[in-house]
Amino acid sequence: MIIDVHTHLCDYDSVAKPFWDGWAELAALRVNRPLEKVQRRLPEFWDISGDMMVKDMDAAGIDKSVLLAIDWGLARGLGEPKLSIEVINKVYADAVEKYPQRLIAFAGIDPRRNKAAELVDRFLKEYGMKGIKFHTAAGFYPNDKACYPIYEKALEYEVPVLLHTGEVLKPFHFKYCQPIYAQEVAMDFPDLPIILAHTGGCWYSEAVAICNNTTNVYLDLSVWQPRLLRPLEFYRALRTLLDSVSWQRVLFGSDYPFLKLLINQERWVKAFTEIPDVVKEQGIEFTDEEIAGIMGGNAAKILGLTG
Repeated sequence: MIIDVHTHLCDYDSVAKPFWDGWAELAALRVNRPLEKVQRRLPEFWDISGDMMVKDMDAAGIDKSVLLAIDWGLARGLGEPKLSIEVINKVYADAVEKYPQRLIAFAGIDPRRNKAAELVDRFLKEYGMKGIKFHTAAGFYPNDKACYPIYEKALEYEVPVLLHTGEVLKPFHFKYCQPIYAQEVAMDFPDLPIILAHTGGCWYSEAVAICNNTTNVYLDLSVWQPRLLRPLEFYRALRTLLDSVSWQRVLFGSDYPFLKLLINQERWVKAFTEIPDVVKEQGIEFTDEEIAGIMGGNAAKILGLTG
């Protein structure tokens, strides 16, 4: 089973305009394309039904995807989106209702919201969401005590928490996203599965160190796609990661749909399932057990999908 633990539904109204402006500007620089051309392609990302995602999952051979709702409404300089946080989470729940065998939704919430814990309780109970996503770049640290009632809810419902770590697009400040702040949370909630998105991003070594010194922290590989443009470097980095932490703590993720213009889902999956012979010739090898765990086995355990 292949499980992508890090995906999103996108719509122009679900995130305030400054995000899309910043994303287009930086994407144009990354792919060396005119800004206007990238902006024209933005609608290719917008689908809140899950139809486009499932179509791309089928093409890539992905069995299940975890949808991560995002609450950026309180972020400085961004502003509330047109859709309320209740509606945004309901959109994600509706997509799961449409594709119950393919999609799993995590509730997105900013713990600084009024009655945030009550909202999370509603999302988990009424909407049937199976985890919680904190995007700390909105302006809070994961060890802020405002987050703790949400962690308690996660324990109550026996669901994992996924924390954004690493850099993030303007106008956000990613000082809030340094993995070190998750260590205290992992220590205070040792029975709570915590996923550090993007394997810490620019703080990779810190994320690895935290994972190595806790029993409940996992790392997802979303936004590692650009590394694949230099294949040998990508596979060396992956091998180094697996030699640094147990393969049982590493999860396949994509951050879909944000990088699909660079590396689509099919190519991203094949990077793991069809490793080129030239990589093996360089002495870089992976066991079937490692690949099976990364691609879905480890996530299935965290998500309660195993017997």
